[in-house]
Amino acid sequence: KVGMGAHKPRGILCARKLHNKRRLNRWADKNYRKAHTGREFRWDPMGGASHASGICVGKVGFESKQPNSALRKGLRVLLKKNNKKVAVFVPKDGCLNFIDENDSVLISGLGRKGRTVGDIPGIRFKCVNVAGISLKALYLGKKQKKKGQYYLIDQYHKNSICLLYTSDAADEGLGVDLGGRRIIKKK
Repeated sequence: KVGMGAHKPRGILCARKLHNKRRLNRWADKNYRKAHTGREFRWDPMGGASHASGICVGKVGFESKQPNSALRKGLRVLLKKNNKKVAVFVPKDGCLNFIDENDSVLISGLGRKGRTVGDIPGIRFKCVNVAGISLKALYLGKKQKKKGQYYLIDQYHKNSICLLYTSDAADEGLGVDLGGRRIIKKK
């Protein structure tokens, strides 16, 4: 009986026993549990995705941590996929001017796998895209954001410019309903 060792099943017919025991005991390993519980889908607002689109709810400024003293520019964004609100950093100097409230924005991680970066407290995401246009292209002046598209209703009203709205908002004043789109006369 010398050298029998750790009292684990041995031999030809013990594979099932060893397999089940290993499967259960792997959960004691912290890294295995972290990788396999699916908890990142519960706490991560983006649900494990690399990017998420949302709607800008408002512009905010975040105070930086000590020893720095600055207001870091950011947004509050309502995500489309799960209606969660997240705080988002806006990179580059002056890029906050390209973003208006109710704009559609695309956000991504800030770079530390869900952790905060640098002296910006509690911010884990950054804005990369506004209204379908890259924030970098707007910053470098290569593209411009679309404000609204102007159309002419007919030849008799050549002097009146009309603005095409693609929302179902109720029109005020004179307007023509085009099935989901409204042409509203500008004054």
